Amino acid sequence: MMKPLIYGYMRVTDDMEDHEVSRLEQSLSTFAAVEGYCLAAIFYEYENGSQTAFNELLHELRRVEAHHVVVPSLEQLADSQIVQTLMVDRAELETDAAIHETADAC
Repeated sequence: MMKPLIYGYMRVTDDMEDHEVSRLEQSLSTFAAVEGYCLAAIFYEYENGSQTAFNELLHELRRVEAHHVVVPSLEQLADSQIVQTLMVDRAELETDAAIHETADAC
């Protein structure tokens, strides 16, 4: 039986060390493996306030009909809790996707 696809999403800020980025990537990979998913790709947002990678992620979810996203924490979506909620709702409405947290602080 094929495992369902899951896509990762994370923001990479200028002040993040390489080892921190690697640790967060590993947390996404571990979550996928433990929960029975196949981690297809990780989308990276590099510009503060941008949603370019998030939009690309939603496009990919629609294209392959995948319904799962993993983030280290909802804070990876946006600093504002209101924007976090809007992004989670948008993913659910536009792609029927659930966003899972590894609860790994950034």
